[in-house]
Amino acid sequence: MTGANDGRVAPYHSRKMVARLDNANKSANPILLRTSSSAGHGIGTALSERIKQLADQYSFLFAQLDMRAKQ
Repeated sequence: MTGANDGRVAPYHSRKMVARLDNANKSANPILLRTSSSAGHGIGTALSERIKQLADQYSFLFAQLDMRAKQ
């Protein structure tokens, strides 16, 4: 996860890291990067954006663990 408005770390650093991880990846699993155009470096992130980030993180985790919601 990275923010396009990060005043501490340039967003291209995250992209470079993902490219290196993808190059070294021997599995069929993708390397993912979530970039938010409205987020910065943590503390200044709006609550609505933080909620979106957490929803994405939990959705990814539950999908990887093959967890399904009870109906």
